[in-house]
Amino acid sequence: MKIKKFIKAHTINEVTKALEEFNGEIQIIAGGTDLSVKIRDGENDKAVIVDISDVSDMNKIEFSDNKLLIGSAVKFAEVEECIDIKNEFKGLWAAAKSVGAPQIRNLGTIGGNIANGSPAADIVPPLLALNACVTLESSNGKRILNLRDIYIGKGKVDIKEDEVLTFITIDRIKEKYYIEFEKLGLRNALAIARLSTSLYLEKDENNIIEKIRVASGSLGLYPMRELKLEEFMVGKKLDKNLMIESANVYSGIVYDRLHERSTCEFKKEAVKGIFLKAIEKCL
Repeated sequence: MKIKKFIKAHTINEVTKALEEFNGEIQIIAGGTDLSVKIRDGENDKAVIVDISDVSDMNKIEFSDNKLLIGSAVKFAEVEECIDIKNEFKGLWAAAKSVGAPQIRNLGTIGGNIANGSPAADIVPPLLALNACVTLESSNGKRILNLRDIYIGKGKVDIKEDEVLTFITIDRIKEKYYIEFEKLGLRNALAIARLSTSLYLEKDENNIIEKIRVASGSLGLYPMRELKLEEFMVGKKLDKNLMIESANVYSGIVYDRLHERSTCEFKKEAVKGIFLKAIEKCL
């Protein structure tokens, strides 16, 4: 579709007003790594584009006592360069660093990676493992959802036509914990993830797992938590035997989910490898 109007927004209010005025006809752009390709290929179906890349509130990374807030227009490179995120949320930092080439990381945004609904979205598994929430804003107000609830189908997210994803928030944890991320791609540096996993883990002084959240990328219709695996692991002592047993449980879950796909045999074996690499860092 031919683009009839381009709006450069500088505030969230300007974005929500535009969404209200052109409801259903508007496409949001920030980094443009995906939309630029659609426009080039004639696949864009919206007549109005609103650019949020200069909305200052959506470009900030902010630590408070209890929360980490990341604006949806923050770029992967900015997460990669944030020492505080590297120190406190290593798996999230690693996922941002793993995204494509430096040129992509300098353009691609956290919000875009979430909102396009891709099962291969690199930044989403660690955000799921961290139990992140997203804020959606419209001229009618705000909705705050757990990130896990935003995915409703292949390529589909629960963001209404008049809403914009503004912030991602993560609880800061005072006690010792682990947040890890591993990814397997076709080529090392430039790859889209063929599969990825991220885990958040807390354990006591006897190595008993008190809390664990595991999230997968490219192992289903959209990024998702692995609740059955979490249930299997919690309350058990983290040792080599449990890691191997858990990797086999994970593999079985992947088989049950993907057994009708040609990639199943590869993925059910490969997931064991990336899971073991991630959880070995928690010993």
